[in-house]
Amino acid sequence: MKDTLTPLLESIRAETGTPALGALVGDAQGIRAQAVVGVREAGKTDQAHLDDPFHIGSCTKAMTATLAARLVEQKQIHWERTIAEAFPNLKERIHQGYHAVTLRQLLLHRGGLPEDRTPNPILFLKIRGLQGEIRSQRQQAVVWILEQPPAAAPGTQFAYSNFGYLVAGAMLESAAGRSWEQLMEEYLFKPLKMRTAGFGAPNRFAGHTGNPPKPTFYDNPPALGPAGAVHCSLRDWAAFVRFHLQAARRIKTQLLRPESFAELHADPYQQGYAMGWAIPQSDRLTHAGSNTFWFAVATVEPQANRFYLAATNWGHPKAQEACRMALQKLREL
Repeated sequence: MKDTLTPLLESIRAETGTPALGALVGDAQGIRAQAVVGVREAGKTDQAHLDDPFHIGSCTKAMTATLAARLVEQKQIHWERTIAEAFPNLKERIHQGYHAVTLRQLLLHRGGLPEDRTPNPILFLKIRGLQGEIRSQRQQAVVWILEQPPAAAPGTQFAYSNFGYLVAGAMLESAAGRSWEQLMEEYLFKPLKMRTAGFGAPNRFAGHTGNPPKPTFYDNPPALGPAGAVHCSLRDWAAFVRFHLQAARRIKTQLLRPESFAELHADPYQQGYAMGWAIPQSDRLTHAGSNTFWFAVATVEPQANRFYLAATNWGHPKAQEACRMALQKLREL
């Protein structure tokens, strides 16, 4: 299978013009096949490798939710903790309509915030301009995000919100007394041995914009990390995703109890979205991510005992199609 995957990916990469393309298939026991083809930067010859980190964008959300579950198990926070309880020092600056919004609601995109796949440009630029210690940046961002009235009554509507995950990450920081980045290292990356995992645009591996692809090392604002700023190799990402496949197949894991996974994978509103995972079908978890310069997608299929990953260093629709083609080829192997 491994020897077959590389030429398949190379043909997809060549057809779509994608600079680099990686894909991986695994099961509850481990990785079955993986390959990365192409170059780290368009127009150059430096080849991409298996251990190179891809930016996974909003696939980070499942990690932030998993971190929350670990802190809930340790009783550092609880799912029903409200924004007002998390930020008593900011309460007077946050609109009253958000005071009773819970961590659970934010992770399910039910916090009343507006849909922001295309974010408010003024607010986004303000957050990008933040300086100083990252926890302070996030607390300032929380005020800016929540000072206006909710777009809908909290709990009543699904609205995909990157800013909602920023607020959730800041709530975890407030509860644990450490930055989201430190908590991710401690509670996920180290236990899962994700040695290439980090935050922001990877070093020496460019994302790309435009068509034809032009290299860039830009990323989302650091404060937005909990919504989509992790980078890691496919191998390290697989350690995290396999952990969720095992739980979905009711295989006991060391990091979380079964009831915690039940919370993470539940869709109580039948909205097609759990905590950091879309649920397009009852037997599948999936999520895509992009900071507009990279694209990545993960799919977990518990009944088939498979999970699939694909990633590229180009945010263009052609690169997204390359990932979809790669996933289809993985299913045929």
